Amino acid sequence: MYNTIHQFFEACHPFGYPLLACSVLLLTAIFYQWNIYRKHPNGESVYVWYVRITSGTAAEQEQKTTALQKLSEHNAIFRLLLFIKEHKDCPDLPGIVESKLRQYIEKSRAGMSLIAIITNIAPMLGILGTAWGLVDIFGVFGTPGAQEGIALGISKALYTTIFGLAIAVPGIIAQTYFERALESEAADLNEIFTGILSMTRHQES
Repeated sequence: MYNTIHQFFEACHPFGYPLLACSVLLLTAIFYQWNIYRKHPNGESVYVWYVRITSGTAAEQEQKTTALQKLSEHNAIFRLLLFIKEHKDCPDLPGIVESKLRQYIEKSRAGMSLIAIITNIAPMLGILGTAWGLVDIFGVFGTPGAQEGIALGISKALYTTIFGLAIAVPGIIAQTYFERALESEAADLNEIFTGILSMTRHQES
């Protein structure tokens, strides 16, 4: 097993280890982005929490607000709920909420830029390895041991291309999934907070 892996990287030289680094970075970025996305509250829980901290007796509201403050230490959406409750008389509240939601979604893309970079770099390194292998092939024509040199050049050209594409394909899938998930979340949060702001105006009137 070790010999096979060693031979593979030898065939990919000098692009094998940079491609391996790309694959490690890609997996790290995917897991990091997934961990961020997994911790996001769903729209229903956001709405339920706002109802809890704005209804019932003053003592009940205070108790539930304290519970929400603990959750808000690790989540910007819950901090935004508290902000709305504390600044419900602010005339520019809808604009502030919209701005904070945009910031939240942008921060949620923390790992996306690295995924995009690796997805672009990996196939380019693979193609560069292909060109390098072709140079090796043409360089051994007419020399003793040309057959072995040609075989090594072909293996380098093919292995680096396969390695680069094997990194890029899951990267593209992950990038597409997270982009669509964040777009859907942004739409849901916009709808939820529109309803919350509407509820706040009705409470004031």
